[in-house]
Amino acid sequence: MFKISVIIPVYNTEKYLKDCLDSVLAQTLQELEIILINDGSTDSSLEIMEQYCAMYPERIQVYSKENGGQATARNMAIPLCRGEYIGFVDSDDYIEPEMYEKMYAKAKESDADYVECDYVNVKINEKGEQERIADYGSRVREYTCKKDMFIDPMLAPWNKIYRRELLQNSKVIFPEGLIYEDTAFCLKAISLVEKFAFVPGKYVVHFFRGGSTMNVNKSRKVADIFSVLKDVIDYYKDQNLFEQYKPELEYEIVKILLCSSLERIAKIPDKKLRKQFCGDTWNMIKEYFPDYKKNTYMKGKGMKKLYMRLVTGWNIRLFCRLFMFRKDEI
Repeated sequence: MFKISVIIPVYNTEKYLKDCLDSVLAQTLQELEIILINDGSTDSSLEIMEQYCAMYPERIQVYSKENGGQATARNMAIPLCRGEYIGFVDSDDYIEPEMYEKMYAKAKESDADYVECDYVNVKINEKGEQERIADYGSRVREYTCKKDMFIDPMLAPWNKIYRRELLQNSKVIFPEGLIYEDTAFCLKAISLVEKFAFVPGKYVVHFFRGGSTMNVNKSRKVADIFSVLKDVIDYYKDQNLFEQYKPELEYEIVKILLCSSLERIAKIPDKKLRKQFCGDTWNMIKEYFPDYKKNTYMKGKGMKKLYMRLVTGWNIRLFCRLFMFRKDEI
């Protein structure tokens, strides 16, 4: 039986795919399967996947589908997994050899539903050089309790493993047709976890590639965050868990709206669109969390908390403009 199923969605990553697959196959934990979902690639990615499948037929499965985005690929793969735990790897990243052995051992030792490890962010600059960069906002750490998992978490699945039955028997999926789908999935998946564990090693090397220029289509997709966060709120309400975790959800969702999301809005070249999304941001906060400044997690010292307490409907555009001068970008 496989100990871990590794899901890798692939779309036009021929330049990086071999390095990614080699890093997964080089894992010191050998009892793992790799599920590759070809998401309508138009380059040689499918050919590379089929070559690896031919070399490792007992460990690699390849499935193809029409292009529909990473969320559709991951959702397709989850029911196909046979391992005790499910992990996710991006096809242009790579992982350190001991990652899954360490995480699986911790999971068994703790009987954990969920294990998380640390990671390294690397940005590829315009010269093609690698630059290690700091992560913004999240605190990968050992959680003190379940509610702590909502506070500044790392909202990506690629540094985590989940007990397979939890995902396969739940309504937690990646919202399709939207960007920032990782945010919704990771926040919803917290509801499934009863026992959790942490491995402190930096076992994932996560790359940020390509230019940062905001075109019209990319600018409009920034607004997907509103649908993604509404998906999270609706899920917790449907599961009758919203009131139980409201303070934590309120803090995290408002933080996303006023920090990472507003920073992306600030990068939009179209002034009217920036103004519209600033208004949409404040309207969402007013609709769902009008009293967020009274939230216990908003109290205390720190520039971020102070900033979040200072934002109002009339000055949010001013803060957005201040984000425009921030050069660091992920």
